[in-house]
Amino acid sequence: MNKILLFFSISVLFCINVNGQKNQNDIDDKLKENLEVPREIAYLHLNKSTYLKGEQIAFSAYVLNKYNLKASKETTNLYVQIKDADEKVIKEKLLLVQDGVSSNTIRVDSLFTSGNYTISAFTNWMRNFEEQNYFVENIKVIEFDDNEEGYVDKNSNDLDIQFLPESGHLLNGVLNTVGVIAKKESGLGIANADLRIIDDQNKELARFRLNDFGIGKFSFIPKIGTIYKAEISYDGVPSRVLTMGIPIEKNGIILSAVTTQDELRLLVKTNRESAKTFKNKSFSLIHHTLKGSRVYDLNFEKNLSNSFLFNLKEFKPGMNILTLVDPDKKVIAERIFFNYNNLPITTFSSPKIKASLDSLEIQMKPKMALDSIKVSVSVLPKNSIANQHNHSITSYLLLQPYIRGVVQQADWYFNAIDKHKIQELDKLLITQGWSAYDWGSIFNSDFEIRYKSENLLEFEATLNKPTGENQEFLIHASNSSSPQVVKIPANKKSFIINNFFHFEDDELAISKMQGNQLLPANLYLRFSPNTYPDFKTNAPFVQPKVEKTSLNYTQDQPQVLFGKDREVLDEVVLEKRVDKVKERERELGAEKWGRVSVLDYDDITLFRTLARYLDSKVGISANENGGDLLVELRFQNSLGTPAGLEGGGPGGPANSKGMQLYLDDVPVPTSFFAFYPLDNVDYVEINRRAFGGGFLDVNGSVRVYSRFTSVFDSSKTGNPQKFNYPVAFSQQKQYYVPKSESYTSDFYQNYGVVDWKPLLKLNAAGEISFKIKKPQVDYQLIIQGISSNGTLIQDVQQINVEK
Repeated sequence: MNKILLFFSISVLFCINVNGQKNQNDIDDKLKENLEVPREIAYLHLNKSTYLKGEQIAFSAYVLNKYNLKASKETTNLYVQIKDADEKVIKEKLLLVQDGVSSNTIRVDSLFTSGNYTISAFTNWMRNFEEQNYFVENIKVIEFDDNEEGYVDKNSNDLDIQFLPESGHLLNGVLNTVGVIAKKESGLGIANADLRIIDDQNKELARFRLNDFGIGKFSFIPKIGTIYKAEISYDGVPSRVLTMGIPIEKNGIILSAVTTQDELRLLVKTNRESAKTFKNKSFSLIHHTLKGSRVYDLNFEKNLSNSFLFNLKEFKPGMNILTLVDPDKKVIAERIFFNYNNLPITTFSSPKIKASLDSLEIQMKPKMALDSIKVSVSVLPKNSIANQHNHSITSYLLLQPYIRGVVQQADWYFNAIDKHKIQELDKLLITQGWSAYDWGSIFNSDFEIRYKSENLLEFEATLNKPTGENQEFLIHASNSSSPQVVKIPANKKSFIINNFFHFEDDELAISKMQGNQLLPANLYLRFSPNTYPDFKTNAPFVQPKVEKTSLNYTQDQPQVLFGKDREVLDEVVLEKRVDKVKERERELGAEKWGRVSVLDYDDITLFRTLARYLDSKVGISANENGGDLLVELRFQNSLGTPAGLEGGGPGGPANSKGMQLYLDDVPVPTSFFAFYPLDNVDYVEINRRAFGGGFLDVNGSVRVYSRFTSVFDSSKTGNPQKFNYPVAFSQQKQYYVPKSESYTSDFYQNYGVVDWKPLLKLNAAGEISFKIKKPQVDYQLIIQGISSNGTLIQDVQQINVEK
């Protein structure tokens, strides 16, 4: 009889071990499959959080590989939307992402009224996931005549207090830890509130104070049938008593963790009532990061608890998730924690500032040696209250995608990191409950691709009247694309154009080529994408806190040269004759130091933009990158000058800043000629040797002279079929610093802007360098960006002006 019992016991244990091993292997396979699915994550660095009517919302966009924080190679299309408090879309743009970055502006125009808005950024691929891989943030718009409505009422007594058990459950008869978060109606935490936990006999079980964000925790042993209450008092408001209302479970398992900077002590425990049920069951504890997962088997055959001690220095930096699942792969408890060791973040050294008469040149070097970076700098008055974002690039990318709730001033946890902040972040994570992962879908179903990754645009063109013959179509050049000829075999009725680039303000023109004639194409087009996605972010956010002010402020709108109101002279028809073009070039060249090229009809239709035209010229190259036109000399030697021209011009040897650009003999910034339409150009003078120029022309110069007439002959272009592209890329807009009547007033110091510098790169000295107008008040540099090796860059440096 004893032998039979022994055999039975061994058999049961063998089955438990076999089933446990099979369960662990199944979980391992599912976790590996989940990590094989590429994920990308988005972030917008906004120049501030509160805007005045008429200002520009300036931002740099970053789209990264979620696993290594390097620039995403999956997608070129990023959607940016601004919605009002009623979820109505006010503005939306499609941005072209190159090497993981983009930059643009959105004007706060008449479509905006005073109030709160959300700005979001996402790719089509991100719509496949439950995790918050997209970006969403709150911004506020204010007007000069605002009344008090819509502003934060600091005296409101409305509050929302939540009690959240560690690992998601409150278990009867054992020591439980409970996180507490208390918020006002505005969404802001109630700072430094005092709480007292009592039972239904008015016995005090815990007394503690919440932190500056309204977060705290306490521990106690709950008993079924007992009612627990919390008494809260703050800011002189009469104390209030609330029922905790957390259900107490008779059976279950909980996770209890204690973290330090270097260690995590984890206790997986149950109570006596549950031990009988769980005695013959094997559970799996999953340690999950973006780099991989590890599964630990455990049971409660001998003890009511299982203890683990983890060395965090051996863990991957950032968010770590411990998930307990039962034999049926059902999640029964979870604990998230953050590992601060070896975080991929860096800052800048103190800036070197060179002052001139009315401007400052600022040079800064990253503290970590990096090969390549792209950072943006928001320059605001030191006392600005218009920059109250909850997140920085570090907190958003390392924290937000892994949790379900909101974080107030999340950036605080990643600046000047110390033991106190490590403990405070752990309290926060207790109040966040379970992670953002949908484990049910991961364990029980295969990943379904509902939304494809988008790279540029595409359209399908169908012939309305097929002829049964070979046909040719011309996709006309535009400001965003070169001309393209498409040949259609006789047996085809349609064609598809992939990887097509098109600006939202351009018409798409297509002609049928028949002999020497261009005829209307007579096509039906289907576009992809054909509408902006209706993407519900459903992400909570904290309202930026804005103080009411009665100070007056006058904003002068920047003047834009050659804008939409430019007066255009009557059109004239120019004869397309080579001898007349050459004659003009000789006449103009006689008075110029450089080589003159007069543009004709063929030049404009072939190249369309100034950059393409200049790039075709011998000895120079032209590139549009980051909203700038950079024109350089080709075939440079080690000194940066063309071979044989080492002496440079009168200003000395050439440097690496590119050729100087002029419009009608007036120096202009490189951003002025980005995507500049060629039909505005009469002729150009290219001076490679810099003869006759000044110091600005040390690298040579390109002088562009304006055309105020039309070279287009309707008899040549025919009558193409034209289409309006439903969703196309937004052109990068230049940022203009708002002007102020006073650059020292309280209003300016609260809401004004010094400057905005997007997507800066390292120069040859390993520094970023930029110029700003000399501020009259103390100011701050808010720097955020990425590097080629996955290191995130964020810094805030405050600078006092010399009195």
